[in-house]
Amino acid sequence: MKLSSTQIGYLAMLIAILGFGSGPTFVKMALSEYLPFDILAGRFLLAFFLLFIIALIFKVNLSLKEIGAGPLLMGILNPFLVTITFHVGLLLTNPVNAVAIISMLPIIQPFVAKLFLKEKIETKVLIGVTITIIGTYLLISTQQKLGNGNYIGDLLIFLGMICVSANEVLGRKIMKENANPLTVSIYQYLISCVLSCLILLIIWPKSNINFNDSFVISWPFLAIIYLAIQTFYAYIAYNFALRNLPIGKISLMYPLTGPIGATLSWLILGQEITIIIFVSLIVILIGTMVPYINLKKN
Repeated sequence: MKLSSTQIGYLAMLIAILGFGSGPTFVKMALSEYLPFDILAGRFLLAFFLLFIIALIFKVNLSLKEIGAGPLLMGILNPFLVTITFHVGLLLTNPVNAVAIISMLPIIQPFVAKLFLKEKIETKVLIGVTITIIGTYLLISTQQKLGNGNYIGDLLIFLGMICVSANEVLGRKIMKENANPLTVSIYQYLISCVLSCLILLIIWPKSNINFNDSFVISWPFLAIIYLAIQTFYAYIAYNFALRNLPIGKISLMYPLTGPIGATLSWLILGQEITIIIFVSLIVILIGTMVPYINLKKN
């Protein structure tokens, strides 16, 4: 059975969300041994080479002249600035808060799409956003009471989500022009890799990496390897989603990162999951599902 472009978009965004939801847990694990820019440079460098090899195998057109400089600006916004804010923010706060803040993206994104792309805001989208806000508030406020949150760390991650919002507007315009998602992803990670390596080598040269034992297998080291793979597959899927779905519907899938991230934090890091946190995650999921009730087939 052949999938429609809309179905491909939803499937691609689900794959991307699985990556985005798992990221904070593994970043927190990697931060137990490495500095933020060590992780940043390592994951971007490996992800870029994986993307480049795939592009060579499939003979992807890598001409920047044809698609313009947009992907480079996208790379600066996301993943570069987004990843910096998440890495530094997670030094202070915890993964459950991080994925809850990711879930807040639907609050602003449909309105950004309306302003810049003239995309219609449906009533059920507004209902879903309202429910999502309630669930996110319950989650973050409960975490603060448990002493698991940090307002500065939360603010940094929220600033990262603003970069995500701006990137989605730009990315939607580029992908609607039928740009190859793999080509766009390669240039996103090329600029991210260059900038993070420059910061690591020049601006912030202090590093925790000892090249004599940096390849010793440890959980933080394996976390960096996973983050590079996650970086590789999540953003390719994300760009496919931008090509096939309106921003409003893409954004309303972000609350799924809450249950994914909270579950992984509980299983891997031993983060406490109370009844209120569990209920708030259910509320967020309900808010995510509302906009998809009785969707018309494109």
